[in-house]
Amino acid sequence: MNLSQVRLAQSLLVGSLFIGTLGCGVSSSKSIPVPADSPSDSRESAGESLASAWDGVAGAKTKLRGDDVVVVDLREVAESDLDDAVKLLSNTSTVSELFLPAAAWADGMVLRLAALPHLKRLRVYGTSFDDAKAKTISGLPALVAVTFQDTSVTDEGASVLAELNELREASLMNSPVTDKVLESISSLPKLAKLNLRGTQITGEAFDPISKLPLKDLELAETDFGPQGMPAIAKIEGLEKINLWLTKIDNESLKAFEGKTSLTILNIDNCPAITEEAIPVIVSLPHLKLLHLGKTSVAPDALPQLEPLQELETLFVTNLGLEEAPAKELEAMFPNLQRFEY
Repeated sequence: MNLSQVRLAQSLLVGSLFIGTLGCGVSSSKSIPVPADSPSDSRESAGESLASAWDGVAGAKTKLRGDDVVVVDLREVAESDLDDAVKLLSNTSTVSELFLPAAAWADGMVLRLAALPHLKRLRVYGTSFDDAKAKTISGLPALVAVTFQDTSVTDEGASVLAELNELREASLMNSPVTDKVLESISSLPKLAKLNLRGTQITGEAFDPISKLPLKDLELAETDFGPQGMPAIAKIEGLEKINLWLTKIDNESLKAFEGKTSLTILNIDNCPAITEEAIPVIVSLPHLKLLHLGKTSVAPDALPQLEPLQELETLFVTNLGLEEAPAKELEAMFPNLQRFEY
């Protein structure tokens, strides 16, 4: 869909929605009230009216900025009420962030969303959201954040993200994408946060990720392994990395040695990590959070972490650390705000 087509669709949609608010051609056993538009209504009263209308939608959650409804979450709305909720959404022009169950994504949904001038963040959840539906969001080029979580979207459908040049945040959590998805999104110039948790990635074809300007990378609960670590280490400015329940080991962690941009390192539940990894870890002087829980690090090696004087959060759970040495370890870090062993 090109820009001219989107604008034409928006104009047609606004007209049809105006007719819809008058009750023409709508049959429903339950009607959610839509505030009437009146030239004499003030912005404040219109906002209050919309907020009240959303209060009448069972299961819907909203957030306000002043009187404006800026966040709408329909994930807990009964499926039988979704049609009416979507009609009300079409009248909520101030919404900037939207959470949708896959059941709400009917034909023409992208046209309704294109008519929302402030929509910047779109989150979709559920397995009935597939590649064909995902591809339609190319008609929403102003999005800065997209979530396809627990969906059926594969590499093919996720390739649509490459068309969203303003994208800063993308989550494909628990959707069946693989390393190949990185080929599609590697050219996004502003992508700072990427969540691939619970996907089918392995790290075997991770080279494209090094081109992204990422600050925050989530790879937890995947088969991501040592072969992908060199590519991640090449990401300039990477600050946060979650490798919980991945397959990395001591040798592959060496790729991070001296990476001073890192502030958060989570290697919880990575049993191939032992005390031999500590020299690499202490070469990351700006770490604020370190999670070593359920690794194979020996408790008596933990005092070697003392050079990490900027630590604010330290988890050394399930390592067999006793109370007395735990207190000594905690005392080594003057900025520590949270400590669990």
